[in-house]
Formats: sequence, structure tokens, C-alpha cells
Amino acid sequence: MTKRLTKSLKRADIEKLMKSVTSSGALFIAPISEGGYVSYKPVTGIDEVVFDYIIPTKSFKEFLFPQTESVARFTIGQHTVDVEPVEPDATERVIFGSRPCDAASVASLRSVATWDYVDEYYTKREDAATVITVACSTGDESCFCTAVELKPDTREGSDIMLLETEGEAYIVEALTSKGEHFIEKHADIFTDDKPAKALPIFEPEKLDGVDLKKISSFLKDTSHYENPMWQELASKCFGCGSCTYACPTCHCFDITDEGTAYEGERKKNWDACQFDSFTLHAGGHNPRDAQYKRWRNRFMCKFHIYPEKFETKGCVGCGRCIRVCPVRLDITEVMEAISNK
Repeated sequence: MTKRLTKSLKRADIEKLMKSVTSSGALFIAPISEGGYVSYKPVTGIDEVVFDYIIPTKSFKEFLFPQTESVARFTIGQHTVDVEPVEPDATERVIFGSRPCDAASVASLRSVATWDYVDEYYTKREDAATVITVACSTGDESCFCTAVELKPDTREGSDIMLLETEGEAYIVEALTSKGEHFIEKHADIFTDDKPAKALPIFEPEKLDGVDLKKISSFLKDTSHYENPMWQELASKCFGCGSCTYACPTCHCFDITDEGTAYEGERKKNWDACQFDSFTLHAGGHNPRDAQYKRWRNRFMCKFHIYPEKFETKGCVGCGRCIRVCPVRLDITEVMEAISNK
């Protein structure tokens, strides 16, 4: 096994790192506090960055897969239609302060974006991104990464891992060649100083007997498709879609043409499987005509369809779907219920 490049980063030097990154025109994306919520945003000053947080309200997904973007512009003439492709914004970007669950979602998104068609609107942004993750030394009751076979210091999807210490510096691990190159590029900031002892890694509360293989097997069995539990469990859901927009691995989108009769843009917009119009056919038929069917589909996507088709995780256990749900519909309760059947 190749020895990882290990360095030290003083918290006081993060501003220096930020200025070094942004001086070349790259984006430095970090957690900020805005309106009482923590979110990832491009920053230019260290006073904007927050360090005392559990997990941002939204993941950094929008910086790889924007909520809305133009993919083409068109002009309709009397006898012609001119179409001009719009290139994705692939500005170099550093995502600093990611949580391990968010970083792990990158592999899931890439699996979809490179499946039967390469979506360059995603891949070019991911290729331009360096993900610097901070391992979790704290969490809350909604965190369940260990139940989906991840950890609060999971390395998957990260280029660089930072471990908090009892002192004023991070232990730094380069996990990819991209991460090593980044550290070498900023060698005056990442040092060989020996930092203080690493803080203990947070341990999420264990769920009762959750078994991912058993869940997948249950979902694969079509005799459970109309199990009454789906209606019972999803009876509180009113299809607002908050869970899908907060989820770091949800990737559904719609393509719309916006403009006038003579010119406009073709846009790619996030969509949500929890909306009743998501599966509505042009002829009026809707195969998921009840909310419990839409909720069942989302659960199946996370724990059966996604893992089987892409051999990667459909859920990273970040807990956002629980936190943002206005009726506190808890996906872990369903995981436990199926595992203990």
C-alpha cells in the first residue's frame, strides 16, 4: 500500500491558502453562516468561513451539478434554427471543509454522469474541483453514516482529509494524486510540523439491526411492492421535495426550453421524484399517482436500484432528509423496520 503524503495545516494559515487559491482565479468554496443556516459558498475572506458546525444545510452538490444551467441557446428564423451549445463553467474550484458524507456522494453522482452517456456538464466541474474534507469530531441525532457502511472519517470522494486536533492545526492527509499536487503547489502553507493529538472521531448512534443486504433483498422481491407498510410509513409525506433537494446524491433533472417564440435557452433544472408531475405522461397517465408510490420509489432508488445498477451508494447517511422534512419523516425508521422483519 502506498504511503499517504501527510502534512500539517495551521488554522491561522487557512486565509493564506484561500488567497493563494483565489489569486489565480479559482473559487474557494467553504461553509458560511447565512440567515441562521450553514451552507457552502465561494468566499474571499476568512471572516466569512465558519468552523464550528456539524454539517451544512445543503451539500456542495450545486457546485458540481447546478440547480439550473443553460446547455444551449437557440434562434428560430423564417427557414432556419440556429443552435449554439453553452459550455459548462469549469472554473477551478477548491471545496474546503466538506464533510466525509458529502465527499462520498461524489462517486455516486459520477456513476450516473458517466453511465450510458457522459454528462460533461457534470464531469468537467468535478474534474476542476479539489475536495478538502474535515473529519467529523461531532455530529447530531440525524447522522447515520455508519448505518450505510461509511464512517465519520470516510476517505472516499475526498482529495485531502483534515483531522482536527487538540491544538490550532489540522493533520493533513493527501488521498489522491490531485490532493498531492494541491499540497505540493502550496508547499509553503502545508508544513512538516508535528501537530497536536487528533480529536476523537464522532460515533453516530447505532441503528437497530440495520442490514443493507436484507433491505436490498426485500426491495428486490416484487411481492413487497404493494406492502401496506409503504402507505403507513409515507402517510405523513405531502410531496414537498425538500428531501430530494437537500440530498447530496439525488440527481434527477428536467430539460426545458425557455424564451420567446423566436429565441431562447435550453435549460437543465433539478427535478424531484416526490412531485406528482415527475412521472406524469403526456397522455395523462401517471404510474406513480399516489404519494406513497413516490416515496417508495425514492427509498428503492437509495437502497436497491442505485447500488445494483451503479455499484455505489444511493445514500451516504448525512441525515439531511430527516432534518429538513417538515413532518420529520425519518428514513432510518424504514431501514430499521425492513431490517427487522
